[in-house]
This record gives sequence, C-alpha cells and structure tokens, in this order.
Amino acid sequence: MKLKSIAVAAALLPAFGSAFADDFNVNLIGGPNVYSAGLAATHLSGDFTDTFTFTGFDGAGTVFAGLINNASAFSDLTFTEVTLNGVAVPAYGDVGPLSIAAILGQATTGPLTLVVSGTVTGQVASYGGNFSVTAVPEPATYGMLAGGLAVLAFAARRRKQQ
Repeated sequence: MKLKSIAVAAALLPAFGSAFADDFNVNLIGGPNVYSAGLAATHLSGDFTDTFTFTGFDGAGTVFAGLINNASAFSDLTFTEVTLNGVAVPAYGDVGPLSIAAILGQATTGPLTLVVSGTVTGQVASYGGNFSVTAVPEPATYGMLAGGLAVLAFAARRRKQQ
C-alpha cells in the first residue's frame, strides 16, 4: 500500500510545474591569481532560479564562465536570464539542441553571486559548467614591481660603471 502511494506521487510529480529557487555555496579553489569552481544543478519540469554564491575570492577580477545543457529526447532546459552580481550576462540562449550561457571576461569585484534562471520542458533536465576568476593585482603590487625593477636597473648601471 505504502509503495503504491509513493509510486503514484512520483508519477504525478512532473505534472505540477513550480518555480525552484535553490541556493548553492561554492568555494573557489586556486589562487593566488586564478580561482575556479565547477557548478551544476538538476530540475524537474517548470521554471527555476539558482543562486550560486562563490566564496574564497573577494577582490577585483575578471570572470570567465560557461554553462551548458544538451537537450535529450525526454526534456530540454532553456536559460531565460543569467546575472553576475546583479549585472545581466548578454551571452545566453539556445543553439540547436544546446542551451548555453557564457561570461567572457566580465570585470567584477567579490564576493560573487551568479543567478541562473530558466525553464525545463519535459521531465527533468540539468546543466553544468565552469566558473573562473583571474585576480587583478592591487596597485601596491605594481608599485613593488616598479621599485624592484628600479633597484635592478641601479645595480646593473653601477656594475657597468665599475
């Protein structure tokens, strides 16, 4: 009796489209100059919104990311909006059976929040992708570099004079 009820509930579940709002905390691994993380989500039929909050990076940087879903015979996923720190990502859409979203060198400051919204038609669909941030050096780093080069130039000039 109990197994029959569970089977009926599972069979009816895809019929009830609803909005999903899942939050994910993802740790960016790497550094000190390049941080990266993989991300993925699976959804049943209907609209969804996923919020990925990236930890481990809170400076200035350049973001490169890609999300992809390959449609199957049972379902498809379409991205309807992608934002990074509240700024809309312009590169997303459907290319044949693929749904893609790409962030190609967007300058930002941390902490980082990626919001992905879309629609699943059919039974169940998933997407995955990679997210990476290349850190922008602080102005003090450039000052130390210039100072180091000046010391090397002074030492080379002094050596040449001897």
